[in-house]
Amino acid sequence: MRVGEWVKRANLSFAAILLLAGALRFWGLGEVPPGLAHDEVANWLIARQILSGHHAVYFTAAYGHEPLYQYLQAAMVALFGDHWLGLRYPSVALGLLGIAVTGVLARRLFGRTVALLASLYLAVGFWPLFYARVALRAIALPLTAALAAYALFRLLDLLQKQHRDGLRQSVGLWGSAFGLFLGLSLYTYMAARVLPLIFAAYLAYLALFHRDRLRGRGRGLLWGLLVAAAIAAPLVVWLATHPGAEARVAEVREPLDRLLAGDPSPVWENLKANLGMFTFQGDPWPRQNLPGRPVFPDLLNGLLFYAGVGIALWRWRDPRHALLLIWLAGSLVPSILTSVAPSSIRDILAIVVLFIFPSLPLSLIADRLSLFSSRPRATCLLVIGLLATCLLTHSLSTAHDYFLLWPRHEVVRFDYQTALTATARRVDELGIDVPIVVAGLSVHSMDGPGIELAARGRTAHVRLCDTREALVVPAGIGGRLLVPEVVPFDPDLQGRLLAWGGQKVGGMDAPFDEYLLPDASAVQGVLTETAAFLPDGTSVPLPALFGDALALVGIEWLEGDAVAGGSLSLLTIWRVESPPPDPLKVFVHLLDAEGRRRAQHDGLGSPPQGWALGDLILQKHTLDLPSDLEVGTCVVQVGLYWAPDGPRLPVAGADRLLLTSIEVEVP
Repeated sequence: MRVGEWVKRANLSFAAILLLAGALRFWGLGEVPPGLAHDEVANWLIARQILSGHHAVYFTAAYGHEPLYQYLQAAMVALFGDHWLGLRYPSVALGLLGIAVTGVLARRLFGRTVALLASLYLAVGFWPLFYARVALRAIALPLTAALAAYALFRLLDLLQKQHRDGLRQSVGLWGSAFGLFLGLSLYTYMAARVLPLIFAAYLAYLALFHRDRLRGRGRGLLWGLLVAAAIAAPLVVWLATHPGAEARVAEVREPLDRLLAGDPSPVWENLKANLGMFTFQGDPWPRQNLPGRPVFPDLLNGLLFYAGVGIALWRWRDPRHALLLIWLAGSLVPSILTSVAPSSIRDILAIVVLFIFPSLPLSLIADRLSLFSSRPRATCLLVIGLLATCLLTHSLSTAHDYFLLWPRHEVVRFDYQTALTATARRVDELGIDVPIVVAGLSVHSMDGPGIELAARGRTAHVRLCDTREALVVPAGIGGRLLVPEVVPFDPDLQGRLLAWGGQKVGGMDAPFDEYLLPDASAVQGVLTETAAFLPDGTSVPLPALFGDALALVGIEWLEGDAVAGGSLSLLTIWRVESPPPDPLKVFVHLLDAEGRRRAQHDGLGSPPQGWALGDLILQKHTLDLPSDLEVGTCVVQVGLYWAPDGPRLPVAGADRLLLTSIEVEVP
C-alpha cells in the first residue's frame, strides 16, 4: 500500500473515530445521566449569573469554581436555552476536541497507528465518555493540557538548521502557544495546579538526559512561562487574597495535612488505591463511576496497559516515553493528596496519556507483523482480529456499564435527582393552570432551580415544601402534590391531608407519588377555633396577622405527652396574605414557669417561591423537653421572623403570641 493511500485512509479512520465518539456522547444525553445533579444545576446558576452581568475570575458558589468552563457554558445557555442541551453541550464539545487534540499529540509522539488506537480508546472508554456527558468543568482540563503539551513538543522539535529569523519566529510562536494553554489550564479545574509541576519535571528530565533538545529553545521556554504567569496571575492573586474561598479544598485535604504533620499513612493508602484504579478497584463514588469499576475492567486490555507501561519504563531514556511516565505519575498527585481515593475527577489529567499505553504494544505488534504491507492474508487477519477484540471488548464493556448498569444504581438515581426530574416533567403535563406543590429535600436551595431547569414550561406557579416537616395546600380547586420517591412524607402531615379530603392518585408508574389536594378555603373551614394571647395576657383570636405576610389560622397539638425528657409536637397552620419576597421561619419556644426558654424549634419547610394569596402552610414542630424540666405549668410562644436570623414580624403590636399553657408531668 502506498504511503499516500495509507495517510488518506488514516485520516478517514480518524474522522470515523470522531463520529463514533460524537454518537456515543450525544446518544440519550437527556436520559443518561438519569437526571440533573446538584453540581450541574449549580453550574447553570453560575451561567445565569454571568449572563446577568456578574463576572469573576473565580466563582465562590458551590464550593468554588474556576471560570473558563463557566463562561463557555454561559455562552451555550444563551445560544441553546435553559435546558439540558445548553447545559451539557460544552462538555460534549470539549470532550470531542480533547480526543482530536490528544490524537494529534499522540501522532506527533508515536505516529499514526498509536494515534488512531489511542483515539479509539478515548472514544469508547467509560472514563472519558462519562465526563463528556455531564455538565462539570473538569472536562476542560484534558483539552487545554494536551494543547500545551503539543505546543511544547512543537517548540522542542524545531530544527536548528532553519533560517535564523524563521527559527526565532517559530520559537516565539510555539512558546506563546505553550504559555497560553498552560495558563488557561489553571482556569479549568483545581487538578490543573499540578500541570506546571509535570512540565517542570519533564524539562528537568531533558536537562539531565537530553540537553541538546533544550539548546536554542531557552528564549521560547522562558517566554512561554512568562505568558503562562501573566495569564494565570489574576486567578493566583485572587485566590491568594481570598484564602477561605476554596471550601472544597479545605474539606478534602486531610491526607496532605497529615503528611505535613509527619503522618504519611493516608497518602500511602491513597497511592496504593490510585495505582489499583487501572485494573483492580476504581473510583468508589457512584456519582462519577460505576462503583469500583477500574479503567480497564477486562483482562486483555488490562494486560495491554501494563505492557505499555513496561515499554515506557524500558525506553525511559526516550523523551517521548519519559513524558508518558512523568505525566501519568503527576496526574495522580491530586487524588493521592486528598480524601476518598481514587477519584476519577481529580485524576482526570491522566486521560491525556492513559490510553496511549495500551496502544503502544498493539502498535508494536502491528509494526512487527507489517500489517500494512504485503504480509500473508492470515497474518493480517490475525492482527486485525487482535485489534478488534481489544477495542470491541473495551467498547462493549463501556456501553453495558455506562448506559445500562450505572443509571440504575440507587445512589446514582438519588444524586442525579431522577425522581425530581420526572416530577418536573409531570409539572409540564399538568400545565400552568393547575396549582402544583412539589416536595423536596433542598427546597430552600437547589430544588427550585432543578425543577426550572428540568421542566420545559413555566414553573413560577410551583410551590415547594419539605414534606418531612411542612405541607402546602394551595388555594384553588384541583391542586396536586407531587412527592418524589426519595422524599419522606411525615405521617402526621400525610394524615391531616387525607383527613381533609386529599386523595392519592393511583395507577401511575412513576418515581413519585401524586395527591389530589383539597381547596385551602375548604380546609380552613374545618379548623378548630383557637385563641392565643399577647405577652401582656390580652386574648387574640385567630386568624392573627403577622406583618402583612402570613396569618396564623390554626394550632393543632399532635399525639405526645408533655413529659420531662420526652417530646411534644404541634402543627402551626398559616395562611398567605401577601407572598413575601424572602424566606420566613416560624419559631416555637417552650417557656418554664419562670419564663426561661427550655426548648425550641425554628423552621418553615417551604420557601415563598410560588406562594399565592390564600395558600395554607402547615409546619410541624417537635419540642424535645429537657430531662431537668421542672413539673408544672409551661407556656408555648410562637412567632415569625425573616430567615435566617431576624427581625421578627409584628403581630397585634407585639413580636410573638403565647399559646395555651400546658402541664409538664414527671416521666
